[in-house]
Amino acid sequence: MASCEKCWLDTVDPYDVNEEHYERYKSLLLARKDNPCSPKEQAGGFWDDENQCDSRTRKVSDGDS
Repeated sequence: MASCEKCWLDTVDPYDVNEEHYERYKSLLLARKDNPCSPKEQAGGFWDDENQCDSRTRKVSDGDS
């Protein structure tokens, strides 16, 4: 599974000087595990509207470039 862009952005703290962002992100993923974000929310800017999938995980066929 690719990372959840929504959860990552939800845990951004502009005042974070201790670099605890990843720890907050992990905690939020655990809190949301029973009600996860939609595939489109998880993909964020990586969402491919044409193929309705996360472009980071889409398999590329030999004919694609």
